[in-house]
Amino acid sequence: MSNPPIPGLSALPRELVQIAYTVPDLEAACHEWAAKVGAGPFLVRRHMDVQASHHGESAVYDHSAAFGQWGPVMLELVELHDCEPASMNEVFRHSAPNQVNHYAYFVDDLDVSSQALQAQGFPLTMELISSSGMRVHFLDARETLGGLIELYVGSEHLRGLYDKVAALHENWDGSDVVRYI
Repeated sequence: MSNPPIPGLSALPRELVQIAYTVPDLEAACHEWAAKVGAGPFLVRRHMDVQASHHGESAVYDHSAAFGQWGPVMLELVELHDCEPASMNEVFRHSAPNQVNHYAYFVDDLDVSSQALQAQGFPLTMELISSSGMRVHFLDARETLGGLIELYVGSEHLRGLYDKVAALHENWDGSDVVRYI
C-alpha cells in the first residue's frame, strides 16, 4: 500500500521511491555515481521491452536502465536510444545529461492518481506497458519539479525489484558495480 496524498494538498503521493537521471553512457554513469555518492550496485537492463503511447498514439521509447540504491530511494539511470514522435522526444530529452529525468511514486490506483495529478496541471505525456504487463504513466512536471512524474502500482513483482536493489546495497563493498539482469 502506498502513502496516500495529504487531503487538500497535492495529489502527489507522500513517499518518493525513485529518482531517475538521464545519462549519455549507462555503464560509465553507474561507475561515476558509485564512486562519487556511494550509489549502487546497479542492476542493468539493456533496451527494455516496453509498449509506449503518447497522447493515445503508438510511440517508440527505446531505453536502457540501471537500478541502484542511493540512500533511502532507488536511483535509476536512463540512457535513451530512440524516442518518437518528436513531441515525446522533446519531453523525455528535456534534461541535459546527468540531470533529473523523473521522480517515481507507488500508487494504489494508477488511473485515479494520474487523473488527480492531471487536474492539478501535470499533463499525461506517456503511457507504457512493461514486458511483465505493468502499466506506467509519465506526467510532465518539468515546470514545477524540473522533471517528469512516474506513477505505477506498487505490485508484489515491482516491490520485489525495489527490495532486491536495497538488499544488494546493504552490505555492498563497492565492487562489481554493474550487474546485468
